[in-house]
Amino acid sequence: MTKPTVLITGGNGFIGRALTDKLLREGYVVRVLTRKLPKTHPANPAVTLVQGNYNDVDSLQKAMQGCEGIFNLAGTIFGFNYKDFEKGNVTSVQNVVTAANRTPTIQTFVHVSSLAASGYAKRPRRPRLEKDASLPVSDYGRTKMLGEKAVRQLNQRIKRTIIRPPIVYGKNDSGVSKIAVWVKRGLMVNTSGNGYFSFVYVQDLVDALYQAYIRPDTNRETYFVAEPTIYTWDYFITEMANAMHVRKPFMPKAPVWAMHVAAWMYELCAKITGNQPALNYDKVAEAVIPGHWICSSEKWRKLTNQQFTPLKKGLEQSF
Repeated sequence: MTKPTVLITGGNGFIGRALTDKLLREGYVVRVLTRKLPKTHPANPAVTLVQGNYNDVDSLQKAMQGCEGIFNLAGTIFGFNYKDFEKGNVTSVQNVVTAANRTPTIQTFVHVSSLAASGYAKRPRRPRLEKDASLPVSDYGRTKMLGEKAVRQLNQRIKRTIIRPPIVYGKNDSGVSKIAVWVKRGLMVNTSGNGYFSFVYVQDLVDALYQAYIRPDTNRETYFVAEPTIYTWDYFITEMANAMHVRKPFMPKAPVWAMHVAAWMYELCAKITGNQPALNYDKVAEAVIPGHWICSSEKWRKLTNQQFTPLKKGLEQSF
């Protein structure tokens, strides 16, 4: 028996493609919202593409017609100023929520936020918990926090769950791919100092998103979803180099002023080429914090008993 139709926003992205495959395997009919329909057929003929404008509630509502649920993955990771982040992480979410409230068939809403919405941990032994007050330090984090507030405006009839992943990695991830380029070149500036980080392998995140969708006990809850072990950036780069079968790159520590200069250069090049910058001022704001980008997934693991892929194994499967 065919399961209901679900809509994915941001379905053409790294996480969205993995989630689409998961939902299709589970028997769902998958509809992906896209800003512009491609001239050729989608790579996966089992997926229906629907055009929608995140600034137009009516077009979003039209895209949702007949859908049982929504996975809201769309968002802005890189921007040149606060307005860029606000448009992608706040206004768009508000409009998706408004459209969902107006669509009677929508019963479930799973929203992908970020650890950045919560903030950093001051001590390695005290990772961020869901109950902690949100203290974001970047425009990205601040707008993801406001996006969460928008999701909480969903009608009572709609089951809603917010998932906060830390660094997500996996095969064909654009973020990790940018890092991999510098690992291959043998030189990478260490912007993280002695900080620790939480990670989640993309397939683990996708499994968690699916569980958040089908479980009735995740309603009106927020969860960190991450591997329980935390790692230094040096370990991450070392294991990435091992997975790629190259030497570990030289990693000099960069002063803050140098990172700002690099961010300015990356942003200038990005404006000229129209590509996303590998580094910008907002990411520097996150890099220079006196703490650690770590979170505890204990709440989620106690509920679901989900097992997570160790970083070393996940990187081996990514290259």
